[in-house]
Amino acid sequence: MVRECNACSESSNLKRCSGCHKIWYCSVTCQKYDWVPHIFACKPRRPITTADHLALAVREDLFPQDPQTCKDYGFERAFTPQDRSKLLGLYIGLMDPGLLGIPSKTINDWRVRGVLVEEIKAAYYKIPAETRGNYFPWFLENQDILSPSTTADSQLKDKGDAMVLRAWCFTGGAETDSPAEIRALINGMPRDRQSCHQFYTMLLSQWHPAPFHELWIPFGFCSCSGEVEEMNLGGRYQTLITKCTFDEFHDAFCSARILDLFRKHGIEADDRYLSDVMQNHHMNKSVWDLKQFAIQTEGKIVNSVACDYGFMNCRKDAEIQALKKVYRTFFERHDADPLALHNAALRGDIFGYLGSLMKLNAKYERLMKNPYPLPDYE
Repeated sequence: MVRECNACSESSNLKRCSGCHKIWYCSVTCQKYDWVPHIFACKPRRPITTADHLALAVREDLFPQDPQTCKDYGFERAFTPQDRSKLLGLYIGLMDPGLLGIPSKTINDWRVRGVLVEEIKAAYYKIPAETRGNYFPWFLENQDILSPSTTADSQLKDKGDAMVLRAWCFTGGAETDSPAEIRALINGMPRDRQSCHQFYTMLLSQWHPAPFHELWIPFGFCSCSGEVEEMNLGGRYQTLITKCTFDEFHDAFCSARILDLFRKHGIEADDRYLSDVMQNHHMNKSVWDLKQFAIQTEGKIVNSVACDYGFMNCRKDAEIQALKKVYRTFFERHDADPLALHNAALRGDIFGYLGSLMKLNAKYERLMKNPYPLPDYE
């Protein structure tokens, strides 16, 4: 097998990564550059932090997907797409090697010491004003996103109330209803209708459910291969709700006919994985719950995932994390086929299937055992 640098594909003067011993680099420069994504597949000498997740989001120019990262670095408190984009732009300027180049380890240290806001300002003030870009002036006016005060909390509550009221009026509610009255009315509705209202609130704010959100599976975002596909699906939903009534949307959701509603209004909906998820949002395959669990830093293991994918075999947390990492690696592959993994689980052959796609330690054969195949499985 021809070896090449994992960063630039150079094939000479290679040295192996001392952490995982699986990939090669031609220089320290390439190794440092590739460390941002590689830390998640390597064996780092320190714990992976939310700043590492932030660095990966910066590298990919996408919003962070990890819930704790969103909380630690302000994305959870940036309600509008414009604010989230500007916050991401601020971090890109801060962390990009071609700009300020602050490493994730330093960013994490700032956050842990409670000086993130002050250090961000200090870093930007060290460079000429004309090179700071448009995101830093925005940050100076919105730094409460990272250092919330009582006033900031009140302002964020006002934004949240405005989002709820906008969705309420869009779905036929009265403009005279207060946010408190609206929430009380929604909370008294059946679960599916509540979910649709919550989803409308997101869509009308140019947002969509993230992997840590409870609506990520029911509305099919788990079927997407990444943030770009999720944004595309969110855009299709945003178009759909302008072409149908809320009651039509709700009825279609309850009866698993959302894709039929897409097609009725000329919106593309022929996707194998999306069709699988949306055929019954109350009884989705456990592989989608596995995906949601695997790609998050934190989260609870639902019983079906524990049973179907071997977590019940884990004797300690280290085994849970190792098994979780294998599944996360699978879902991050460009050729990942969740339904094929589901079928392998039903055959009782997860180790054999994943072993055909990636190199697995023999210990995973025990960890990946499950009660299948059942006697009547064909």
